[in-house]
Amino acid sequence: MGLADRREELDGMVERDQVVDVVVIGSGYGAGVCAARLAEAGAKVCVLERGREFTAGQFPSTLSGIVDNLQLDNAWFGRGHRLGLYNCHVGADLDVLVGCGLGGTSLINANVTIKPDARVFDQDVWPDEIRAEASDGTLDRYFARAWSVLDPAPFPSAERTPRKLAAMEDNGATRCAINVHFDRGRKTNSIGVPQRACTSCGDCVTGCNKGAKKTLCFTYLPIAKSFGAKIFVQCDVRHLARRGELWEIHFQQLATGAEQVKPTHKLRARTVIVAAGVMGTTGILLRSRDEISLSRALGARFSGNGDAIAFAYNCEDRLDSVGTGARRARRHPTGATILGVIDHRPADRPLEHGIIIEEGAFPSGTAAVLRTALEVVASAFGEDTQRGFLHHLREWLAEARDLFGLGTAHGALNRTLLFLLMGHDGARGTVELDGRGQARVRWPDLHRLPLFDAENELARALAERLRGLFVKDPLDTRVFMNNLITVHPLGGCAMGANGAAAVDHAGRVRADDGSVQPGLYAADASVIPTSLGVNPLWTITALAERIAAHVVTDLGLAPSLAAVRASTTLKPGVEVQP
Repeated sequence: MGLADRREELDGMVERDQVVDVVVIGSGYGAGVCAARLAEAGAKVCVLERGREFTAGQFPSTLSGIVDNLQLDNAWFGRGHRLGLYNCHVGADLDVLVGCGLGGTSLINANVTIKPDARVFDQDVWPDEIRAEASDGTLDRYFARAWSVLDPAPFPSAERTPRKLAAMEDNGATRCAINVHFDRGRKTNSIGVPQRACTSCGDCVTGCNKGAKKTLCFTYLPIAKSFGAKIFVQCDVRHLARRGELWEIHFQQLATGAEQVKPTHKLRARTVIVAAGVMGTTGILLRSRDEISLSRALGARFSGNGDAIAFAYNCEDRLDSVGTGARRARRHPTGATILGVIDHRPADRPLEHGIIIEEGAFPSGTAAVLRTALEVVASAFGEDTQRGFLHHLREWLAEARDLFGLGTAHGALNRTLLFLLMGHDGARGTVELDGRGQARVRWPDLHRLPLFDAENELARALAERLRGLFVKDPLDTRVFMNNLITVHPLGGCAMGANGAAAVDHAGRVRADDGSVQPGLYAADASVIPTSLGVNPLWTITALAERIAAHVVTDLGLAPSLAAVRASTTLKPGVEVQP
């Protein structure tokens, strides 16, 4: 049974001009938390998600399926369909890759759950309330509550260690806590939803067809559903308007995703929580400026979380870094996409010098094209870290295996590690609307930051220890005009310490005069005013727990913020099985 409700029910709500207590726009970490906690508190909640609902077995597993689900937003060109799972916002300075579907980016992320350096919350870009709660430990309870639902765990020590993880551990890595169900003896997750155990196929980032990833569809959204929330997919919210005491949400129902962009429906609500991700939330609010007074800070303080990618190509040892997908697992499985992290965040150095490195797997559906593409990229931009005839002969033989399809398990791609690096970029980017009304990022001097040189040096040193070819991010070259890409966008609707910020500490959206717009909130990665330097999903979820508690109080559904309910399981007697 799926989570989404029939669209005919939404049509009826629109036709009857029904007023909903709370409309949540989006279904990612921020939206999922708010939908669950508001429904749990007794509010009538309606969730509007632009993407489709995917269940295990429906995610793309072939190259053609992945290409068909590629959604490009750009001022000059576009794929033209708004239902593609892999939504890439192409900009002149930075590309942003996020997920589009019920569950948001949790459908295609690598599931890593890491807490930021404590000094992140000491920065004066945060509201005083957040800084105070971080200092006295109050903020930790929201992190704890998020952890209890997501229930992350490292790769089990009792299972055979994947080669790519072993290579990282040999170089000082620790195992990441990731939102994946590993326990083969346990048929349900932390909230009672059935889940299958991970098969270590390595296809996390194209979508888990095994039902092992603890996406929002297995965690917060079932909680929301069990407490009566209505969840509707393929609803593209374009803008908001204020009509008296109520909010109007103008949206378009999508059938193919290729329809001309034009709002066709409107739903009325007393409270609106915009949580459609950085590009979605900021874009919706920017498009609403003709109807609503909004802070001039809207769009500012965008961060790419210092994201960079690099490769250790064709290393000396086989790493089994290519996913197996539906094929029978190898004796040494790939494991989840990311399993280990090397932490370069020393406490005795400034916060902005902190960097982490994680290894990545190549999804099975992309392997065929990557075997050739990465070989070309490595030839053009790679830096050899080793010398000698035998070394180069081994490299050539491995590349030949990939090129001619001869025993690719021993080929160059299966001896390659993808590195994902994160750090602190200063959050000086801006989200604005292009000529088609789509959100894009402007940050002309981003690639000149010293951070990326430092990240490349760390990746180069690791590639050398693995006796592989070092390849920096191919996008950060003149061929691609030194563009970069992030999978961890933050900010754009950032909270701050004064009335000039886009939202306050509780996610309340501010007007141009610094007052708050009654009943309008933002509650996702867009409210984070700085880079985090680590995978942000845990922080996004924790802050959304905090914002949801404040919304509950604002609506008079709880006596005080201190009365945060302890329940994290489904409503008794209600079964929800995605």
